[in-house]
Amino acid sequence: MFSSQTVQTSVDSKLITISVMHGKSVLDHAHKDIELIYIIKGNLRVKVNSKTITLSKFDFLLLNSNELHSFQSDEDNLYVVIHFNYYQLCSLFLQENVLFECNSIENETSSDQEFRRVIEELLSVYLKQSDSSLVEFWEKAFKLISVIHFNYLKSRKHQELKHFSPESGNNERLSEILEYVENNFREPLSLEEVASIQFITVPYLSKFFKKQTGKTFSQYLNKVRLAHAVNELINTNKTITRIALDNGFPNLAAFNRVFNEKYQVKPVEYRKQMVDSIEQEEKISNENSKPEKNEVLKELQNYLDTHLPIIQGNHQLPVEKETHIVKLAKLDAFTKYWNKVINIGYATDLLNSDMQEQIALLQNEIGFTYARFWGLFSDDMHVEDYSNEHISYNFSNINKLLDFLIKNRLKPFIELGPKPKIVNKTLDQTLILQTSSEKSLEEWKNIIRAFLLHCIERYGIEEVETWYFEIWSKDIDPIRDETISGNEINKRHDPSQFEEYFNVFSFLKKITNEIVPLAKVGGCGLTMDLESDKLDLFLNQWRLREVQPDFLSIYLYPIEIDTDKNRIPKKNMLSTNPNYIRNKIKQVRTSLKKSGFDSLELNVTEWNISISNRDYLNDSCFKAAYIVKNTVDNLKHNINMMGYWMCSDIFSDFRDSKNLLHGGAGLITKSGIKKASYHAYVLMKQLGEILVSKGENYIVTKKSGDRYQIICFNYKHFDYSYYLNPEGSTEISEQYDIFENNDPLNLSLEIQGITNGRYRIKEHRINRDQGSVLDEWLKFGSVYDIKPDEVEYLKQKCVPYMKVDHTLVEENSIVLEGKLQPHEVRLYELNLLFSE
Repeated sequence: MFSSQTVQTSVDSKLITISVMHGKSVLDHAHKDIELIYIIKGNLRVKVNSKTITLSKFDFLLLNSNELHSFQSDEDNLYVVIHFNYYQLCSLFLQENVLFECNSIENETSSDQEFRRVIEELLSVYLKQSDSSLVEFWEKAFKLISVIHFNYLKSRKHQELKHFSPESGNNERLSEILEYVENNFREPLSLEEVASIQFITVPYLSKFFKKQTGKTFSQYLNKVRLAHAVNELINTNKTITRIALDNGFPNLAAFNRVFNEKYQVKPVEYRKQMVDSIEQEEKISNENSKPEKNEVLKELQNYLDTHLPIIQGNHQLPVEKETHIVKLAKLDAFTKYWNKVINIGYATDLLNSDMQEQIALLQNEIGFTYARFWGLFSDDMHVEDYSNEHISYNFSNINKLLDFLIKNRLKPFIELGPKPKIVNKTLDQTLILQTSSEKSLEEWKNIIRAFLLHCIERYGIEEVETWYFEIWSKDIDPIRDETISGNEINKRHDPSQFEEYFNVFSFLKKITNEIVPLAKVGGCGLTMDLESDKLDLFLNQWRLREVQPDFLSIYLYPIEIDTDKNRIPKKNMLSTNPNYIRNKIKQVRTSLKKSGFDSLELNVTEWNISISNRDYLNDSCFKAAYIVKNTVDNLKHNINMMGYWMCSDIFSDFRDSKNLLHGGAGLITKSGIKKASYHAYVLMKQLGEILVSKGENYIVTKKSGDRYQIICFNYKHFDYSYYLNPEGSTEISEQYDIFENNDPLNLSLEIQGITNGRYRIKEHRINRDQGSVLDEWLKFGSVYDIKPDEVEYLKQKCVPYMKVDHTLVEENSIVLEGKLQPHEVRLYELNLLFSE
C-alpha cells in the first residue's frame, strides 16, 4: 500500500468538491458524482471499466457517473480530484442525463489547453482558503463547469455502446436496461422485474443480456452494487453491514462473498488496511514534524506559482502572438447573407419621419436588400373601413410605407400574420405589447387578396413577385410556452399540436400564390431553444403536407428553457454558450436534412444576443465583435439571409427611455448616433465575394483584381458570474467588467502568393476609443440632459479610426500585425497600385 494524503477544500458544497492527493491508491469503485482527475506531478494509473490508462503531468480524465474505476498511484506523485454533483450538473445543463468524453491522453483537442488553464486558475483560488476568496472561487468553478459543458458534453441518446452489439435497436434496449439497473441497484432488483418492464420473456432477456454484455444479469448487478459499496467503504464511516444493505446486497454474508471473490480480501480487512495506512502516514508526519497536509498544499502552491499564467498586480504577463499563414490556393465564391435583410419593426414605426431618415442613412452606407416588418394590417394602420354596408380597404398608409422602402432600394419582407409588437426589458418583463384585432380566415383571405392586387396595380407584378411573405405562428414558440399543464405533457410529442398552424399556412400561401405565383411564402419564425425532437417532429409533419414552405424562418436568441423533470418549461435563461448561434444553425440544417427538407431555403429572420431592449450591452463595443464573430462563424452553413434585430432604437422608445442611451437593440440610437454595431456592418460591407481564408479571429476575402480585405476581431464572451445576476442589471459604467478576460489579441497574418508590387493599405478600427457611443457617452459624463449640439458632437465623435499607408511586396508575401483591444474589430483593405 502506497503512502497517501488527501486534502479537501474549506469551500466545498453540494455542487463541487476538490481533493489534493499524494500517493493514494483506491480499489474499483463507482459513484453518482462526475469526477475530474488532473495530474500535477508523477504518474497515476487509472483503470476505467476494464481499460487501464496511465496519466502523467498535465494529463486529465473526466469520469462519468457510475463509471467503475480504480487508482494505482506512484509514491512520488501529486494529483487533484474534483467531484461534481451529478444532479446539479443536470440541472445546470438543462438535461435529464449528462455524459462526457474527456481524455487528454487518447483524444487531445484544441480545447484542452484552455481546460488546463481554467483548472489551474480554480486551484489557485482554492488555495487561498479565505472568506474573501469565496466569490472568486465560485466564479472560477462555474467557468470550469462552462468549459466542460461546451467542449466535452455528449448527448446520452447518441452514445455508442462500446464493446456491445452494433444493432441500433439492441443498443437502445440495452441502454434502457443498464440505466434502469444504475437507478435501481439499491432495490431488490430481479431479472423478472426488468423483463416485465421491457415486455419480453425472462429467458429471452437472460440470453440477450449475456450476449450483449458478456455477463449474466446477476453478475452485472453485483458489479454495480460492489462498485458503489467500495466507494462508501473508502469515504464514509458507515458500518459494513449498513453499506451492504444500502447498496442492494441482501445481507452481510452476500456482500463479503462478492467482495472477496473480486479483491481476495474481506471488506473489514480492506478498510483496516486503509485506516492503518492513514495512521502510519500521520505517525511519520508527526515524527518528522512536517504536517503532510501542509506539505501537499505547499507543493501544489509552488507548482502554481511557477506554471500558472496569472496577472500579478497591474502587470500582465506578455501575450503570445498568434501567427496565421494564409495561402492563395483554392478560392471559394460566397454570397453575403448578412446584409440581405434588416428588421425595421412594426408597420406604424415606418411612418415616423425620424425612422425613415435613419433607414435612408442605413441604406446609403450599408445597403440592405430587404426590410422586414409586421403589423401591416394592424388597427393603427387604418386599413379596414367599416363605415359602409360592405367593408372596404384604405391603403393610404401602406402606400406611404411601401413607396418609401422602394424609393430607398428596399424590397418588402412582410410578416402577414398577427405578429404583435413586443418590447422586452428582460426575458420575463415586457414594456410594450401592441396587438391587432383578431380576424377570421375569411377576413384574412379578403384583406390579403385586396392588398396583393393593389400592390400589383401600383408597383407591377415583376416587383411584387420578388417580395417575401412570412406567416408567423404564436403557438410554436417555447419562449412563451409556459402554460403546459401536467395533463398536456404528452402533447409535446403529439403531431396534432401543429395542425392549426399548418392549416392557416396552407390557406394563406394558396391565396398569395394564386395572385403572385413566384413570391416566396414561408414561416414560421421558430425560436431555436425548441428541443431538437420537437423540431424534428414539426418538420417531419410539415413535409407530409400538400402545401409546403418556400423557406423556413427561425429566430436566434441565445435563450434556453429551464424545465422540470417532466420537461415542462419553468423559466427562460440566457445560454452561456459562446457558439450558440453556430450550433443551432447546424442543428436546424441536420433536422432539415433528416426530414427531407435539405434543399429548403433557410432564413434567420431575427437574431441578437438577447430579446432585451434595455441592456447597455447593445450600446457597447462588444456588439461589434459579437456581430462579426457570428457572421464569420456561419459563412459556410448555407444560410440565405440573416436579419439583425433591430434597425433603430426608435422601435423601443418608451416613457423610460429619456436618456441618450437606453439599451435598445438598434444599430442606431433614437437620436441618430451610429453604434459600434452599425460600424461593424459598414466594415463587413467592404468584404469581397471570394473567400480566401477564415479562422477563429479573422476572415480574408478578395475582390476582382489584386484587392484583398481582412477583418480581424478580438471577441470576448461573458464570465460565468455574469449569468448569476439578472439580465440588464449591470450598471452602465460596469459593462466591460462582465467578460472572461480583458486580454489583448496579438495577431499576425501572413498572406502568401499575392502579386509583387506597391499596395495601398487602408485600416479601420472599431474599439472602445474609436466608434463606441457607450464609451464616448461615459467620457461625456453620461449626462441625462443631453443638448442638440452635444448630440451632433457625439455623431462626429463616434466614428471608427482610419489611416492609409503604402507598402512594397517583393516576395509574394505580406505580413499584417496588430494588437487588438478586447472587443475590437479591425479591417485592412489591400489594393495593388502597380505590379513590378
